[in-house]
Amino acid sequence: MAASTATNPVTRLGGLALIVGVILSVLASLIFPGGVMDPVDQTDFSAALEAAAANASLAHLASMLSIMGMFLYGYAAFTWLRLAEEGPGGLCLRLGACVSVFGWSLYVVAMGMRQFSVHLMQRGMEPGADQAMFETLALNTYVSMAGIVIALVSVYPIGSILVGIGLSSRFGSVSVFKLASYGFVLVGVLAVINFLVLQHVSGIEPLVLLTNDNGLQAFGSLFLIIIGLGMYRGRAELTSEA
Repeated sequence: MAASTATNPVTRLGGLALIVGVILSVLASLIFPGGVMDPVDQTDFSAALEAAAANASLAHLASMLSIMGMFLYGYAAFTWLRLAEEGPGGLCLRLGACVSVFGWSLYVVAMGMRQFSVHLMQRGMEPGADQAMFETLALNTYVSMAGIVIALVSVYPIGSILVGIGLSSRFGSVSVFKLASYGFVLVGVLAVINFLVLQHVSGIEPLVLLTNDNGLQAFGSLFLIIIGLGMYRGRAELTSEA
């Protein structure tokens, strides 16, 4: 294993941001009403929205944690740009970082829409409010949010593959960090296959494919933590000079 180098403060913060971002994102998924606890079919938009509105404060908190996690991911991705060198590997890393930031930005927008849909449901519960109108507006917003999430699902695998190729090219020997980089590539490829199945193969419940994608993202989170630890500890291949 290569020795650590004097860690650039920006790189160190990027690694810490990556680790904390994963923790916040996982926590958000665990506490969101209708998610892991007391699960509701998330492809049934009406049921998912009702579950979130039934515990609106927790739903808002989970959405905010998700947004904070995405911003921390974005900071880490910008530190990857400092690692990019000349050649195909550096090009993949630069492009992958930009694609990843774009995908995470889509997720931030989706979480904002989710918060707004829950807020509309709350408004409909107020005395004298037109409950049917607010529920319709909330459901329409929630469905639009789902469309943005689908856009994210089509984008993040590309970023994962490119980042994985770019980071793995920086390692000369096999290590846990190089394997984590290859893991990004594998997760991206499997996510692309899962998305293509969702788009073109009939007879499979969307919930099955959503579960598959969530599982892939869980593995991706593990690889993010490994890379974040390498950055924080000053792994030479993950630390910039500038």
